[in-house]
Amino acid sequence: MSDESSSEFNEVREEADKADARSKRLELIVYTALVAFIVLAIYGFWLITSLTRDVGQLTQEITQMTQVMDRDMSTIAGHMASMDHQMTDINNTMRVMNEEVAVIAGNTQSMDANIGSMTRDTSVMAGSVVGMQQDMWSLNRNVGAPMGMMNMFNPFTDQSGPVRGSPGPYYPR
Repeated sequence: MSDESSSEFNEVREEADKADARSKRLELIVYTALVAFIVLAIYGFWLITSLTRDVGQLTQEITQMTQVMDRDMSTIAGHMASMDHQMTDINNTMRVMNEEVAVIAGNTQSMDANIGSMTRDTSVMAGSVVGMQQDMWSLNRNVGAPMGMMNMFNPFTDQSGPVRGSPGPYYPR
C-alpha cells in the first residue's frame, strides 16, 4: 500500500498543483481585469466630467449668442422694415415713371406726325417759292431790259446801264 498510497498521494498532489496553477492563472486574469476596469472607470469618470464641463460652457455660449442675436435681430428687423418702405417708394416711383414714359411716347408720336406734316408743308412752300422765283425771273427778263433803259434817265439811280437779272431759276435738290 505504500506504493499505492504514495501514488494516490502523488496524484492528489498533482491535482492540487494543477488546481493551484489554475487558481493562479485565474487570479492573474481577475486582477488584470480588475485593474483594467479601474483604469476604464477612472477614464470614464474623467470623460463624463469633461463632457459636463464642456456642455456647461456650450450652454453659456449659446445663451450669450442668443442675447446678441436678440439685440441684433431687432436692429435687422428695423432695417428690413426701412428697406420695405424704400422698395415700396421705388415701386411707386417706377409706376409713375412708367406712366410718364407712356405719355412721352404718345407726345413723341404726335410730334412725329406734326414733323411729317411740317415736312410736307415745307416741301409745298419750297415748290411755291420755286414757282415765284421762276415768275420773277421771267418778269425780270421781260421788264428788266426796257426798265434798264429808262433807269438811265432817272437821276436817282446808278447810271451804269441796264440792271442785271438773276442767271435763271434755282431748283432745289
